[in-house]
Amino acid sequence: MAYLKLQYMSAALSGMTTIHAYLPTDAMSGTPVEPPFKTVYFLPGYSNDAFNMMSYLGLRRECELKGIAIIIPDGNNSFYVDHPERMCCYSTFAGKELVEMTRKLLPLSAKREDTFIGGISMGGYGALYNGLKFRDTFSKIIAFSPSVSVYDLIIGHDFMFPQEIFINACGSKEDYMNSDLNLDRFYRETPNEEIPKLYMCCGKQDGLVVNAVNRFASVLDEKKFPYIYTKGDGNHELDYWERHLDEAFSFLMDIEPGTRNRLVLGNFG
Repeated sequence: MAYLKLQYMSAALSGMTTIHAYLPTDAMSGTPVEPPFKTVYFLPGYSNDAFNMMSYLGLRRECELKGIAIIIPDGNNSFYVDHPERMCCYSTFAGKELVEMTRKLLPLSAKREDTFIGGISMGGYGALYNGLKFRDTFSKIIAFSPSVSVYDLIIGHDFMFPQEIFINACGSKEDYMNSDLNLDRFYRETPNEEIPKLYMCCGKQDGLVVNAVNRFASVLDEKKFPYIYTKGDGNHELDYWERHLDEAFSFLMDIEPGTRNRLVLGNFG
């Protein structure tokens, strides 16, 4: 596994940004992978950054086991939406600029069928939103306990999130409900054949987002859109997300869960 930390001047963010990358170079699964690599752009959640995701989740392990490159940017509590009036466009960054820049710098596949987006919580929202917005780029989405409804998350938990956070991210309730930022609306109005393949998981005890995720799933059911939604016991917590990494990354790589989940000891030297 190769790890790289890259910094560059981002036009979308109007400033320097740092991205982290894992590349599957060591074949610790016993299955060598040659570049250009399949790639997932993995978006951190609210109040977290790339370093936390790398420290507390087994993404490095999944990189080697599944033979997939993982690119992790910082989200800076942006919900990964654009604000051109502030010269800060996290949607354009996550869905377009980041892909183009990393493809220039790293041995990544430029094919849509090899390019995915994922994330946790706020990053799950960003993945669902930008995965559909930039569906010509991304063929699959993985979303762990996604904050599917920014309105429900913040207004419904104002003891944790001041309402100003919602207004700052999404504008007024009316603007949000009538825009593509409202994922129920965005997915309902998009033809099924244009929606990337989708995997979601959310714990049944996740009081922050489970109701909104279930409602979003019902929208997909109404559309008769095929997707994977794993529930099970768990809260909005690292332990739950860690337990579902194999299933999610197996989905990205079109393999059965549990079939490539053990590192080959001999490859440690």
